[in-house]
This record gives sequence, structure tokens and C-alpha cells, in this order.
Amino acid sequence: MAQTPHGTDRDLQAGIADLLKRMAGQTAHVGVSVRGGMVMLFGEVGSTAERLQTRQAAMGVLGVRGVADEMVVREPGALGASDADLTKLANRLLATDAAVPAGAVRAGVRGCVLTLSGAVAVTGQRDAAARAVQNLPGIVGLCNDIRVARPASDDERRLS
Repeated sequence: MAQTPHGTDRDLQAGIADLLKRMAGQTAHVGVSVRGGMVMLFGEVGSTAERLQTRQAAMGVLGVRGVADEMVVREPGALGASDADLTKLANRLLATDAAVPAGAVRAGVRGCVLTLSGAVAVTGQRDAAARAVQNLPGIVGLCNDIRVARPASDDERRLS
């Protein structure tokens, strides 16, 4: 077991877990693991503000070297769509957006983080794909990995 300047990883884990239990509004759905003073937070929180508060609280514990945030935001009372459902919806939005070339962009969701992939002709199409899905309920992050075949010309930049 790793020893940090302020106790073992197990001590840190117990301390952070206890702190999170005492925090107002904190759900019991956040897990903590620690290795070499590096903390991983995982599970569900009720809001983006709660996610940030939880991450900051863990960072404030003496002996913590860093925090990896694997938490997912689920609004209280919301059923919460699965990653597969979110993927289907995102791909449907992309398919119906006139500014996104048909079949050029694919969406995938893992841990409520949406990743766009594929290739388009110009930057404006890449940006349009991101706009088409950026406000999808249930998504907590967007990674745009779409490749652009050629840079936009000056005329194209003025139009977008």
C-alpha cells in the first residue's frame, strides 16, 4: 500500500469518503479510490455545481496529489438516458442537420461524454456537427475528433 506524507492511500480514501458524506446535498452515489495520493471520484451527482464542489473538496484534503473526475451528472428525479440511448439520439440529430454531410460524422457516448468522429470537407461542417449535439440533455462533455480534409478558404471563413 502506498504511503503518502500524510498517511496511507487507505487513510486518504476514508477521509475523503467521510468528508463527502458530510457535505450538504452530496448523494451517496460517489465512490472514491486512491493510489499514490491520486484520487479518482466516480459515480453520480445531482448537478454540475455539486460535481465541482465534490472535486474541489477532494483536492482540499491534505495529501491529495491530484483528482481524476469520473463522475456523471444526473439531475434528481431524472430517469437518465443510457449511453446507448444518447448515442442513438445524437446520431439522429446529426443525420437531420442540413449543415452536416450525410454519413460523414458519427457520434458515440461513454460515461455521458459525447465523442464526434469522422471526416468533413471544411471547418464549418465540423462546427455545425458540434452545434447540432452540444445541448443534448444528459451529455456532460463533448469531444470533437472530426477531421477536416482541407482548411477553409478566406471566402468560406467570411461566410461562417
